[in-house]
Amino acid sequence: MSLEKVLAVLNPAQREVVDLRQHCLAVAVPGAGKTATIAAKTAVLLADPHVTVGAVTFSKDAAVELRERILALAGSATKRRLLAGTFHSLAYKQLGRRDGGSAPDVATDGDRTGLLIQVLSDLGLDWKVEDAIAAVEAIKTNFGQVQSGSAEEVLYRGYQDSLERNGKIDFQDMLRLAVEGMQNGTIEPYPFRYLLVDEFQDTDPLQYQWIASHAQAGSIVTVVGDDDQSIYGFRSALGFRGMESFIRQFDAQSVVLGNNYRCHAEILGAADRIIRNNRDRIPKELVAYKGPGGKVQFQRFADEYAEAVAAMEHLTAAVRNGQSAAVLARTNRILDPVEAICRSHGVKYFRASGKSILNRPEAALMCNLLELVQRTKSTGVDALLSFVGIDTQELRLLHSKGRANTEQRQRKELLELGLSEASADRYRELMKRLVEWRTLCDRQFYSLVLEGVYEWMMHQTDSDPARRATTTTFDVLSRLNGPFSDRLEFLRRSNNEPAPDALILTTMHSSKGLEWDRVWIIRAEETVVPDEKSTESEERRLFYVAVTRAREDLRLSMAKKNPTSPFVLEAGLDALTTT
Repeated sequence: MSLEKVLAVLNPAQREVVDLRQHCLAVAVPGAGKTATIAAKTAVLLADPHVTVGAVTFSKDAAVELRERILALAGSATKRRLLAGTFHSLAYKQLGRRDGGSAPDVATDGDRTGLLIQVLSDLGLDWKVEDAIAAVEAIKTNFGQVQSGSAEEVLYRGYQDSLERNGKIDFQDMLRLAVEGMQNGTIEPYPFRYLLVDEFQDTDPLQYQWIASHAQAGSIVTVVGDDDQSIYGFRSALGFRGMESFIRQFDAQSVVLGNNYRCHAEILGAADRIIRNNRDRIPKELVAYKGPGGKVQFQRFADEYAEAVAAMEHLTAAVRNGQSAAVLARTNRILDPVEAICRSHGVKYFRASGKSILNRPEAALMCNLLELVQRTKSTGVDALLSFVGIDTQELRLLHSKGRANTEQRQRKELLELGLSEASADRYRELMKRLVEWRTLCDRQFYSLVLEGVYEWMMHQTDSDPARRATTTTFDVLSRLNGPFSDRLEFLRRSNNEPAPDALILTTMHSSKGLEWDRVWIIRAEETVVPDEKSTESEERRLFYVAVTRAREDLRLSMAKKNPTSPFVLEAGLDALTTT
């Protein structure tokens, strides 16, 4: 579509944003066409051959997509006057210019982890490396400010010294050093006449200051975002506070893009009733451009598996009819039962956020054990013996006579080989169970075998991820029929892959920026959402984001054993269907 045609279809608020030539805050509600507005404004600005424009996004893919959309409207001849990228990529280029054209070496995630492990060891700090990473990131987001004399300061100084000794900076240093350089005059801001920033509500203090430095240097800045969709407080996103600060600091004109072109009125109305319960927010009226015609329904189910079956059946029917569909959950682990149901029914799906629980080693271990039980495989005993606590040296002793280790051995023989008494008992207990399971399998009592294997594996571990993987694998296999060889062949078929006809399974956080014809939000329960680790206002914004992913059909559900999420009650959905 040509630029003239795009401008012709913009609504008055979008056109106001395009035409403004002063600092501007565009508050874009879900589905407001903000990317089209940014692209149109940038193309109009580039029509002046003397103008340079910067466009900033939060991800590389988004930057590439935005650049392509802009150039499609403005023409390829303008590409030299357009610089589109992420905050970090643009900051990194600034560092290269400061150092005479050679950008500093950036530490990989592996480098960072290795350095922090060494620093923790040197300092005698008994911290998890994940906690150390989070502490360092928080300090850098706060411009390197940290309480003097604290353990965090000691860790931070040690880590920074280690980076310097190795001639590296890390990912966050890119932005921190660029901001510091602009503030002390050693780095020049980009000579943008205009700067446009997408997803402004997600900016942290460092990113905000990078923008502010360019505004102070003379760039006219347009930021686009929605405080109601600020869901990254755990990453120090400023959200509503950042938007208020931008308006005050730069006397920015605020324009609300209130038309939602995605959701029917029924869905948008439910979302509006939810988000209005947050106090600190920019007032806005949501307008459903598509009008009525959507469907919103809330259901209660006996348990999470009954809920998963209902979601799968409803959404896969829509997918077969050419519609897009997604199951959304507060966390990735809550999607495990839905994946189990999809696997056992042979439904094509794609787990778009986080790894499949069926890829964990416990799933492979259960499959391996069932193959040994059915005698379709004679290898893999070592993995099972390791699982029960027999170490590598003892495994070598067991192999010293070249035996396959699938037969029972006398306790005396095992002790003479050099096994400890505990390991000898574990070995004999496993082999005893293997004989019992094989006897049941020969009689085709597959369900009894599967239940026995499941109970045995659950008894061997207290790790929550391992127990979840074991349970999910059991749930899939128990819903299939026939000998284990047939069930395992079915289980191992790769139906977890991105495809136009795949049912999407993803988290509320990962759903941001996406949309589907039909959306089903599972486990809408008080014990799940809001999550007690986050603030209620941020959890409400997250739920609002999830609800507004649906174009035509929104389903919410829960297991009866738990109380209903207060956000469902706020949406006015407490009196609908019970199943």
